[in-house]
Amino acid sequence: MRTQFAVPCSAETAWAAVHAPAVAARLYAPLIVMRPESDLPDRFDSGDRVRVRLRLWGRLPIGAQLISIEDSGAEDGSAGGRTMHDVGRPLSGPLALLSGWHHRITILPVTARGAIWRDELSVSGTVAPLFWPVLAVMWQWRRIRLERLARSWEARQPTA
Repeated sequence: MRTQFAVPCSAETAWAAVHAPAVAARLYAPLIVMRPESDLPDRFDSGDRVRVRLRLWGRLPIGAQLISIEDSGAEDGSAGGRTMHDVGRPLSGPLALLSGWHHRITILPVTARGAIWRDELSVSGTVAPLFWPVLAVMWQWRRIRLERLARSWEARQPTA
């Protein structure tokens, strides 16, 4: 599953947003509310591992997730592009039935005031095809939320 779109901010600002826990928390809200099991860092850095609990509408428990961050240079050789890999996985709930989970966010600079945000999710396992329709809808929700949030990032540090 992949989505790609232009964000109206510099690549540096978008890269900061990728690493902002507050941005991650707002992506699916209010539908899915993410609650950390311990304090979230101010910024996700390569090597960070954070456990979060997910609740539908903030009330109904739907599982736990491990967020595990690994940053790297551009995978496609683009000058200045960087990728954040979330190599964590669902720990409980329905998504824990998947045997593979890899989320990549790549930021590619286009101009001084514009960047491309590429969001990719790979899942695997015998039940993965059952999850595709729901994940596809959630991926579109995520894109819409990101596009709305990105409008304000250049004016201030991206915390939400």
